[in-house]
Amino acid sequence: MNPLMSEQKHKILSTVIVTMTAFLGFEALSFSIGIYQLKSSLFLSFYIYAFHILWLTFVFDLHFKERGIIDVIKLNHRGLKLFWEALKLRFKYMANWQHWRHYQNHLVLPGLAYWSTVILLFLNPFNSGLKQALVIFATITMAVGYWFFHEHISRHLEVVNWGIKILSVVKLFVAFMVYSALVGVTSYFGYDVWFLLLATFTLTFLLIYQALFQHNLLTFSIFLWIVIIAMVMAIVSMWVYGNWNAQYFSAGVVMLAIYNTLWGLLHHYLDRSLTRTVVLEYLVMLLLVISILFASHNFNQRVL
Repeated sequence: MNPLMSEQKHKILSTVIVTMTAFLGFEALSFSIGIYQLKSSLFLSFYIYAFHILWLTFVFDLHFKERGIIDVIKLNHRGLKLFWEALKLRFKYMANWQHWRHYQNHLVLPGLAYWSTVILLFLNPFNSGLKQALVIFATITMAVGYWFFHEHISRHLEVVNWGIKILSVVKLFVAFMVYSALVGVTSYFGYDVWFLLLATFTLTFLLIYQALFQHNLLTFSIFLWIVIIAMVMAIVSMWVYGNWNAQYFSAGVVMLAIYNTLWGLLHHYLDRSLTRTVVLEYLVMLLLVISILFASHNFNQRVL
């Protein structure tokens, strides 16, 4: 059998399984939340995420080398000995620092997409239309992330323009979900501004970190830029906390627009493609988005 064809079939099968698991898991969560079984829904969300972690660790191999347990599925007639050999090989593979770094970074985007979706479902327990839209878009996001993220890390997706553009759109959508979920949960549970500030700082740091790692631009000297952007977004979250109302999706759009501008300028700067035209384009887009939102937003409507 052609190794490349076998590898492609494994990737397709793994992606389909994990995508269907995500979809069915979100649907189960949506139903459980809809009948207001909050405690059961919380446990269910952890069980589903645990499956994703186990699948990514032992089956959905980041490099499709030394696949580990997936080989046992093909060679199960050789017995239990092969299982333990494959299991030891997989742990040995993950013990390698480079592989572990890739694995950690691989978990960031699907993890943020998953938990943001879970939070937004909890915030809208009886809105069936919104919940279904969240389930569909989150499932597509996770599927695309699983499919393209491996390619970018291991096979230099930057040479495939359409692939990196699709993944960029996915990352922006995840950032929108993250910021919307943060503002929503802060407003819903009445947390103070420090919760939103620290959560925004931490998750923005993770978003920038995985993006730089993905583009092979992550170095020790770049960490200061990551911290600066995270601090700027934390300050923006303070402004949102003091002036925004319960419409956390529109707040997420504002924070996304600012995040996209900061990340885009940093990326172009590190890629040595930053020009005045690029800066102007990002600023014009930022002003356009914020102007539209400000014109349609009622700042006097507050939840006290």
